[in-house]
Amino acid sequence: MTDTTFRLCHAGMDEHALSGFQACLSGLGADAWGLTEEASADAAFIDMDSDLGPYLLAAHRLLYPLRPLIVTRRPAGYRPDPLTIELNKPLRPSTLSMALGQARDMLPRQAASGLADAAEGLDDALDSIPDEMPFDALRSHPTFVPATEPADLLRRFEERLATLYVGSMPDVDLNDPEARSQIQYQPELFLQGLVARAVSHAREIAQPVRIDDTEGPALYLDPRNNRAYSARSANALRALAQLPTRGTVRMAALDPRTPSVPAGLSARPLEDFEWELALWASRGRLPAGTDVDIPVRLRSWPNLNRLTLPPEAVRIAGLWSRGPLSLRETVRQLDIPQRYVFAFYSACVALGHVDAPARRAPRSEAGTPSVQSGQVVSGGMIRRIVGRLLGPRPDGLPPQARA
Repeated sequence: MTDTTFRLCHAGMDEHALSGFQACLSGLGADAWGLTEEASADAAFIDMDSDLGPYLLAAHRLLYPLRPLIVTRRPAGYRPDPLTIELNKPLRPSTLSMALGQARDMLPRQAASGLADAAEGLDDALDSIPDEMPFDALRSHPTFVPATEPADLLRRFEERLATLYVGSMPDVDLNDPEARSQIQYQPELFLQGLVARAVSHAREIAQPVRIDDTEGPALYLDPRNNRAYSARSANALRALAQLPTRGTVRMAALDPRTPSVPAGLSARPLEDFEWELALWASRGRLPAGTDVDIPVRLRSWPNLNRLTLPPEAVRIAGLWSRGPLSLRETVRQLDIPQRYVFAFYSACVALGHVDAPARRAPRSEAGTPSVQSGQVVSGGMIRRIVGRLLGPRPDGLPPQARA
């Protein structure tokens, strides 16, 4: 920074709360701080007592991943964040001054001109970052600067990281039927679909189920504590989830006498796991048969503090919460890449957060027998229809366990 003024923005406060906040700041010295717009701030103060508090926090951290944040409390389930400072109410000048001092200490020591030079030097180096690099690896990459870079550099890092969950598919002409077919996928053919069916079955029998890949047991899904247990690395699971399974994975029943999950496996909430599987399978595409012109209604807010978020997720959810809006119109109003909207929609559909338009049957289901109005349906025909829909029975499962 070229001066000693600490630039602070704020969010989530009504007129009364803002008045108290400014009164606290007034005792800290006019040369020590200055209120500014969000884009030019060194740090942000977010009042978490409003209904929008958790979403403002999630949105700010998404847009400014390296900015110190001062919050009045951390929402339940908020991931540990060394750049987030908790400040209890009521606000006092002494405690606010201490929090601002902590935030100032988190800022880089380089001058603003030095950051600009660093950004210019890193411009080409950014292109060397692999699209599929995990976040932890990205943070330790030689081209990663742990500082408040210029906004365009931050956004380029965000876009590079975003390819992990939304891919890099360019926008298509939504008026072209052939182009629309290129942005669709069939969830039931991916690990996403198999896990959804396995979770449903596990809940029906109130016992864990196992998913095997070509090397043996890969996942255990336990509805009793809503956890998914993985016997594979995160990278191996991601690779498995991004391509159609083509018979390489299957669901298997555990021995009912000892329906336990092996110890020592990595565990995570089922909801988080199914959300991420949907993003990996979607890669910025839509479930087959989705109509981009039918309005989408947000039924419930995803847990934005805990789930992995594709870019612009907060803005998309906010727009849908105001009223039904089509996917095409969402892209137009927010002026963002289609894949951001499609990925978020696909994950929301997987967890039931949106009232989804009715899906048309994918082409692969075109051969499914149909029943005409008034036609007499025999037991044999019903079994054939169900058999076509459900596919081969997983080994070890009774007929009623078919997904």
